[in-house]
Amino acid sequence: MISDELLAGYSRFRDDRFKTEEARYRDLAGGQAPSTMVIACADSRVDPATIFAAAPGELFVVRNVAALVPPCETSSGYHGTSAALEFAMTSISVENIVVLGHGLCGGVAASLAAAENVPAGTFIGPWVELLSGERDKIIRDETVTGPLERQRALEWMGVLYSIGNLRTFPFIREAEREGRLTLHGAWFSIAEAELYWHNADTGLFEPVSADQPVISGRAVCD
Repeated sequence: MISDELLAGYSRFRDDRFKTEEARYRDLAGGQAPSTMVIACADSRVDPATIFAAAPGELFVVRNVAALVPPCETSSGYHGTSAALEFAMTSISVENIVVLGHGLCGGVAASLAAAENVPAGTFIGPWVELLSGERDKIIRDETVTGPLERQRALEWMGVLYSIGNLRTFPFIREAEREGRLTLHGAWFSIAEAELYWHNADTGLFEPVSADQPVISGRAVCD
């Protein structure tokens, strides 16, 4: 049976949002055509549709632990994130892909803890091991001191790592080379509700002002 909490939320949705966007939902029944895909963490505090105030049909979102993109692999197995990428590019033809990391990420914390031989779980452990190369670089970096600094550094490097892995997919490389696709890196601070955007020129994550365009053909902080 549906929980009281979910039922109350659904009732609010029907009474409020659906009534104001009924025509949009009816149009969306004919298909979707979002221009932007967001790869985000499964963390309940970081909802891309909420952060970008997106209407239904505006964002194609895939969420997993730590917002990670694995490298392109064709081995047998279940490749959920890779399947979503393929669908976004071949069926929807999105124009932007945003990798959205965030502060206080439990997946990133699990990766750092694994370096101290703290087990992360049967499925979480192998998944966050994707970050082991970047994690070890940070641990060896004497300029990054303290657990909070390491955590944030790995959160940011994880975003860039995933962008690098995006380019291992042939259909993404081709679309980017032909100018049909732009890749973006972003990071969200939960406590301050502030968005940071990666500047490809400076290599830094820079805060985004509320009146600044976020998603365009160029990185926001260019």
